[in-house]
Amino acid sequence: MNEVIENKKKSEILSEKLNEMNYGDFISHEQIAALIEEPYGTNKYTSAIAKTKKILLKKYNKTLENVVGDGYRLVNPDDFVQQSLKHYKRGFGEMQKGYEVLEHAPTKDMTKEGREAYRRVHDRAITLAAAMKGASVELRTLGEKKHPMALRNIKK
Repeated sequence: MNEVIENKKKSEILSEKLNEMNYGDFISHEQIAALIEEPYGTNKYTSAIAKTKKILLKKYNKTLENVVGDGYRLVNPDDFVQQSLKHYKRGFGEMQKGYEVLEHAPTKDMTKEGREAYRRVHDRAITLAAAMKGASVELRTLGEKKHPMALRNIKK
């Protein structure tokens, strides 16, 4: 196996192996560690997983979900929407944290230049926060299987 790993990146080896698997299949951390010859929990292991996820998605149109403490599962096609919503939610959370930092900024202690920069960013942050809140609700609603505007739910 060493000669294969020397000629191919570990993430490529792992993504090829995962592509051979079926949607919904599970692979344990132990199986991955053996395949890429990196112990679970190391930086190299984590890096290989991150790179594998990118290759798997872009090259094979597949993605992984973490099974905490055990390994990974190939996401079923119908679950891609929910998987993407998890990523959006995480991003919205980070944006909310940024907004909260601005909201609690000590403006009275800022220089004139600092307050001007604060106002410019804060004004746009308010607009962005409102837009993101609306988008968050809309994405969550559109992702529901029983969405009222889904063709199968419209009464004739």
